[in-house]
Amino acid sequence: MRLKESSIMADHACIIRQRDYYELGLRREAETLRDAGFKVDIICLQQEGRQSVEEDNGVRLHRLPLNRKKGNILRYIWDYFSFFILSAIKVTQLYRKHPYKVIQVNTMPDFLVFATLIPRLLGAKIIVFMKEPTPELGATLHKSSLMPPMLKIIEQLALKYAHSAFTVTQQLKDRYVSRGAKADKIHVVLNAVDARHLLEIDAPFSPDPSYFTLICHGAVEERYGHDTILEAIKLIRTQIPNLRLRIMGIGSYVEPVEELIKELELKDCVEYLGWVSMPRLVEELCKANVGLVAQKSSPYSNLVHTYKMYEYIIFGKPAIISRLESVASYFDDSSMYYFEPNNPQSLAEAIVDLYQHPEKSQELIANARKLYQLYCWDKQSEIFLKIYRDLSKT
Repeated sequence: MRLKESSIMADHACIIRQRDYYELGLRREAETLRDAGFKVDIICLQQEGRQSVEEDNGVRLHRLPLNRKKGNILRYIWDYFSFFILSAIKVTQLYRKHPYKVIQVNTMPDFLVFATLIPRLLGAKIIVFMKEPTPELGATLHKSSLMPPMLKIIEQLALKYAHSAFTVTQQLKDRYVSRGAKADKIHVVLNAVDARHLLEIDAPFSPDPSYFTLICHGAVEERYGHDTILEAIKLIRTQIPNLRLRIMGIGSYVEPVEELIKELELKDCVEYLGWVSMPRLVEELCKANVGLVAQKSSPYSNLVHTYKMYEYIIFGKPAIISRLESVASYFDDSSMYYFEPNNPQSLAEAIVDLYQHPEKSQELIANARKLYQLYCWDKQSEIFLKIYRDLSKT
């Protein structure tokens, strides 16, 4: 979709994201703006082996000389604070060269939006894209009674400061509004990836008929239920003799996952591949029979969607997924095979059922794709661009 050249062809936009790689979610937004006629800058973290300033498919990336590292809460605070300071300096410098019509800040952290203060005072419109509920995530990760109230205050200040906001589900929007935000300021843009970025990779692969292959990819964190998956595999490995599980991704829960694979004696049917390139991920998705999303139920997980759920739909894979409020409200039981969160037995029964009844997989795929036509990036980008149009006019 392209806008009239006379209206915004010369407009500049910037997206700030504290991430060291050009993730698909960020790329879909940047290239959508590029296609609409904007000149787009991205401010992000340094990535090993990449230049500090480079152009990728018509989008200019400015990489700050910082590296994000896992650690305790003090390490997180330092990483967030240092990126905040350097991104504030960088966005101000860039704004002086070519004033941005709109600056978008993708959280976390929520306070990162205030790095745009000087450009905002000079006339830039600010969008905050809040993809995760930080108070709920903070409570889930750190089990602290003090952190959520403080994060709620920052969240609401960020929403009040921005001219407009995006978030990823209606449930998350409702939560922000319940805490004081204005409903008409927040717009839901689902986590659907731009299918072009996956399907452009040539991967002529299909499932190996000698295996029944399950796949789980993305961040390897405790809240994503890898232990639930492994315990389910232990329960059914004798019922599905050709069962194979492929786990991909990195995160703080890798070591416990690898230890649990050994403890449950699953090394012959479970393989942890670590981080894989995008072409390799697409290959693995093509080869899989079933995709797994085993998020544990928490105040956080019931408000969000995962990207991988949409990726399974794009590649025509049935998804076995935790029954969480935010997912079940968009996808019914005819499109997703739900199991009870945190319940290995429930997950095990779902896997066996799809193995024994392959026709159910085809029904799930067909129904999920019908619903996906309502939720795909082509539809979400219309919402996304409308806000940019409106802000660019003011």
